[in-house]
Amino acid sequence: MAKPLTPNESRTPIGLRQPSRGLRDTFRGVTRENYAGQLLAGVTLLAIAIPEQLATSRLAGVPAFIAMIAFITATVVFVFVGSNPIVSVGADSTIAPLFAVVLIRLAPVSTTLYFELVAATAVVTGLAVLAVGLLKLGWIADFLSLPIVTGFLCGIGVIIFVHQLPSALGVPSGGTSDVQRVNWMAHHLTHVSAWSIALAVGTLVLMLVGEKINARLPWALAAIAISTVLCVTLALENHGVKELGSVHVGPPTWRLHWLSSGQWGVVLTTAVTLVIVILSQTAATSRTAADDLGVDANISRDFVGVGLANVACGLVGAFPVDASPPRTTVSRLAGGSTKLVGLTAAVLAIVLSPLGKYAHTIPLAALAGVLFFVASRLIKVELLKKIWRANRVEFLFAVVSALGVIFIGVEQGIAIAVGLAVFDQTWRSARPHLVVLGRRDGTTSWEPLSEADVTIVDHALVALFDNDLFFANAGIFRRELHQLLASYPTTQHFVFDAAAMAEIDFTGMTILSQVVADLEKDHVTMAFARVNTGVKKTLATSFDPAIQKIPIYESVDQALVALVG
Repeated sequence: MAKPLTPNESRTPIGLRQPSRGLRDTFRGVTRENYAGQLLAGVTLLAIAIPEQLATSRLAGVPAFIAMIAFITATVVFVFVGSNPIVSVGADSTIAPLFAVVLIRLAPVSTTLYFELVAATAVVTGLAVLAVGLLKLGWIADFLSLPIVTGFLCGIGVIIFVHQLPSALGVPSGGTSDVQRVNWMAHHLTHVSAWSIALAVGTLVLMLVGEKINARLPWALAAIAISTVLCVTLALENHGVKELGSVHVGPPTWRLHWLSSGQWGVVLTTAVTLVIVILSQTAATSRTAADDLGVDANISRDFVGVGLANVACGLVGAFPVDASPPRTTVSRLAGGSTKLVGLTAAVLAIVLSPLGKYAHTIPLAALAGVLFFVASRLIKVELLKKIWRANRVEFLFAVVSALGVIFIGVEQGIAIAVGLAVFDQTWRSARPHLVVLGRRDGTTSWEPLSEADVTIVDHALVALFDNDLFFANAGIFRRELHQLLASYPTTQHFVFDAAAMAEIDFTGMTILSQVVADLEKDHVTMAFARVNTGVKKTLATSFDPAIQKIPIYESVDQALVALVG
């Protein structure tokens, strides 16, 4: 039975619960009965976020506390601006390596210039995502197919793994590319720390097992706490275990300064990469959370929230942020259903900030274990198996996308992913088919001729074109139609079923004009059936009077009755 609406909700036409709009909806849905549960869910969110934010700071190449500033800032902004009540926004391990591996080429990590570049990238990225939300261009997020996105994220997962492997092994890191990093580690295996490996593996195992026991519990925080206690009590720093080091707790810092033209160029190209990933991940996270809560998903408004969160993070000296699927899932599993969850987590993070200075003894191997867990969630082996079984070509797209990210570079990898998406769509659109239809015996239903009990009408040919008619496939349409007419030489009437056609461009109209002339020479009459309003208007305003005169019918059967009688 559906839950009754609260006074702050309205019912949408399809039955989804739709939260009220505007800034005043921050505390909507909070009642005397549920506020304690929402506060507890906020505590759970923070417990999950702390180790994840600290680990992500390692990927981003920034001091640990800056990641907490990013989490607090992004969470507060999204709570007041975003639509989805439980989506968690903050430092994210998916995008952190994307900007770090690029910006590090311009400046070493932890330098003033690097911080300036990171802050500028956050602002530029935020403005772009904000524009997408305001202009309601959310369809961009759906442009990349699932196999391509799967391959791209798989590549990012490998990058995270390679970047954290030195910390897990207790060896120094070196090299700029993934191949160079692996080669560097191979030459320093004699310095491997068994304790570092134990802490990293132990953290990973505890998180994997804990997730199966109860995903709502802060296993990452427990793993880091245990590792820290072991590191301190056993003086593991003397056994090759490296610690996080001094954590400077301080207020937000203004880091934006004007950059050179070359630096702005790198920032802009990096932002483009981030925008594509942020849009895809935010849309997926928002939709999933909305479905789980039974509320309407306002993706555009969530883009505005994430965009403003990035701008705000740049202004306070932090780095780009994104919606987090794992943290959002934990919020939901903990019983979160209102924005009080995020607000509680942000307020508690501020209150507990002074304790950050005690985090200096956290072993880097434990943080590496947390990131290994995150990377394992990005490398979706089971999904890759499904793609392999379903479509080998799309599996190849996934593999190429992953290899591009790993071996060529992140920017090139995203360019390859976008290129594959364009190629995939063009390939599909340019390979349409004319499907011959027949009438099911004893009915007025027209179905593919391959179906049982379906026959054609004497001297009539009915064909469904399964795509739009445009420049890439218009020639194929004409060629296939001629082949069909050759296969049915007694055809006197042709009905073009346009149910699957949403648009005809100029090239398509030109080819259609030639087809009409071809049919007229062969003394074959022609009619359209099931034409949508847009295509009807295009046909009615065609440059060819012969096309304008072709009759249009609501159904194939009506067209056949009119032509054949």
